[in-house]
Amino acid sequence: MAEAIYQRIANEIRLQIVNGELIPGDMLPSENDLAARYDTSRVTVRKSLNLLENQRIIYSHHGKGYFVCKPEHKRYTLIYDDLSSKLDSRIQYINLIRPDEALCRELRLEPQQWIVSIQRTLRGDSRTEICDQIYLPYRKGMPLVETEIKYAEFPDLVKNKVSEFSVYTRMEIGVEEVRGEIAHRLDVPEGCRLMVICRYLVDRNDCTMAYGKQYLHPECGRIVAYSTNSEL
Repeated sequence: MAEAIYQRIANEIRLQIVNGELIPGDMLPSENDLAARYDTSRVTVRKSLNLLENQRIIYSHHGKGYFVCKPEHKRYTLIYDDLSSKLDSRIQYINLIRPDEALCRELRLEPQQWIVSIQRTLRGDSRTEICDQIYLPYRKGMPLVETEIKYAEFPDLVKNKVSEFSVYTRMEIGVEEVRGEIAHRLDVPEGCRLMVICRYLVDRNDCTMAYGKQYLHPECGRIVAYSTNSEL
């Protein structure tokens, strides 16, 4: 019941904001007033308010109370669906290589260290949608099991080495001209400019555990983003 009450309070405040009964800058009733209105405790009310605050719908001002946020129409939440497990995946190669200067910089390695270079293609019904290039620092005894890598999503590549909760993924989106092997894999002209998703799997000590680049076919799809008040 306590959970249902705090959700009800949050939902009703959210509805008041959506309907314009509360506008940006308005102060919400105090915790005591809300507790009396809903016949519940301040702890439950505070849980409701924390939920709305985490959703950037309201904000707190120490010593004064809670206020309605101004919608952030210039701030977006990106939705990127990793297609690794949804397309037909084929490993093109798994090689042990010495990193060049760019890879040393991305993985924060010394030139003499070995890295594992993995290339796989992800194919839809009629064409190769993505060419996925992945680099992992090599560690002695590191298993290179093709069947595990074939359909693995990016964070899965290190799940047997560290706790899944001890790493996070950072993503960068850009455009690059592709030539040679990448152009051939995606069947696009030399010099074609493609969207590239760069991903870094980083541990809590800020060490890069894996680095990857996904080259997307020009007709692969689109990336969708929503302004932060889309959940209202």
